[in-house]
Amino acid sequence: MELKRDLVKYVRDKAKSKYNKGTECFICGTTENLDFHHFHGLTELLEIWLRKNKIKIADAEDILSVREQFINKHNKEIYEAAVTLCHEHHMKLHSIYGKRPRVVTARKQERWVGIQRDKYGMV
Repeated sequence: MELKRDLVKYVRDKAKSKYNKGTECFICGTTENLDFHHFHGLTELLEIWLRKNKIKIADAEDILSVREQFINKHNKEIYEAAVTLCHEHHMKLHSIYGKRPRVVTARKQERWVGIQRDKYGMV
């Protein structure tokens, strides 16, 4: 079975049902146009994990056979180190940290979100 999508999408498909999505933006409290943001970019996280474990992905069957292992290993990054943001705040975060923020910026992103929340008085 050939790869028809980015590898990370196969992982997200499996992980999605367990996401603890909020019903409002963590920063401003709006309940419309919500996005789910991972502080640890899943694409980079997956690429690092595959390299570290010397796993080569040639087709969809390969990624489907290891995605559960990846999810189990990175449970905290996938489910806990994430936040629900309105689309506007999500785009602001990405305008600062880039379209695909590096994993090393996860703590900085988290801190930025907290600072923005404080500015909105959402404490």
